[in-house]
Amino acid sequence: MIRAYLPAFVISALICGGLTYYVRRLAQKLKLFDQPSPRKIHPYPLPRLGGVAIVATFLIVTIGYIFASRRLNFGENLWFADQKLIGVILGLIVLIVLGILDDIRGVGPLKKLFWQLVACVIVVSFGVSIGFLRLPFGSHLDLTNPQIHFALFGHGFNIEVLADLISIFWILLLINTFNFLDGLDGLATGISLISAIVIFFLSISLGQDASALLAVIIAGTAAGFLPWNFNPARIFLGDSGSMALGYLIGVLAMISGGKLATSFLVLGIPVLDVGWVVLRRIFKGKSPFLADKRHLHHRLLTAGLTQKQSVILLYIISMIFGTVAIISKTQEKITALIVLICLMIVLALALVVLELRKRARQNG
Repeated sequence: MIRAYLPAFVISALICGGLTYYVRRLAQKLKLFDQPSPRKIHPYPLPRLGGVAIVATFLIVTIGYIFASRRLNFGENLWFADQKLIGVILGLIVLIVLGILDDIRGVGPLKKLFWQLVACVIVVSFGVSIGFLRLPFGSHLDLTNPQIHFALFGHGFNIEVLADLISIFWILLLINTFNFLDGLDGLATGISLISAIVIFFLSISLGQDASALLAVIIAGTAAGFLPWNFNPARIFLGDSGSMALGYLIGVLAMISGGKLATSFLVLGIPVLDVGWVVLRRIFKGKSPFLADKRHLHHRLLTAGLTQKQSVILLYIISMIFGTVAIISKTQEKITALIVLICLMIVLALALVVLELRKRARQNG
């Protein structure tokens, strides 16, 4: 059965790999480089705009499947394609425009947050939303109430307040998690690849062909970009790429039936790391958008690991918990989430000890 999805994976990987070559050359020609700075770890300028190759690949392959096949159908047709898929594409276009502008000339944090919200609202308004959450012991938490009904231009609209707000928050969280995660070569790209593969296998097990196909397109796209982005990187994702990957993984988790627990297991350490760093900045009276080197992946470097070692360690943790997510039931996933949080605490304490020992050796 997996063979039926291999063409989409291979096509996506080949297209993205080829496009990345030309995007890299274009970025070099236009002198669009990510410059070294005290808060960054690369020692020389590197081209960015990698997100252009990623988004272009996703759009090419997805639109190709829309016209060549009826497999990318989530049940609600509108115009030439599935309504939800149109919403995904429109929201992605908003993000890639925002990301390119940010990569070229910079966009302020509040303005960036506003347009991220716009992208989230667009995709949710097209029906990509979390209708319920699975709870332990087989029960569900219904998020579809309360509802607000209204008419506009002769068309009826329905807002599921709780479901839509949680959905917007979830996508926004993933967008910014991947944006923060893109601090080491290949880290954000590899984690997105692992996340998409996990959701792919889970979708197959549930008989969700459209979700599995969308997941394998995202996985193939990430796989095609990874050789260019893994240490030593030849091109960076840029904000255009990190935001696009976070958005696609966030949307994929919802469009495939509310696989939030699964996604959180794979992305648990990055998400918890972002939450901790943002809270620490707020408590210190600093802007939560202020970049620094206090993220987990930076602290792994401080503790003495190389870039490759740090990235591979985080890959392995994500793969372990991703495997648990595939084979576990809802109640077991809750247990795994608790274990993940405990692991994060132990890892943080271990890093503090390693940093203190390293400083003691340097001072001694």
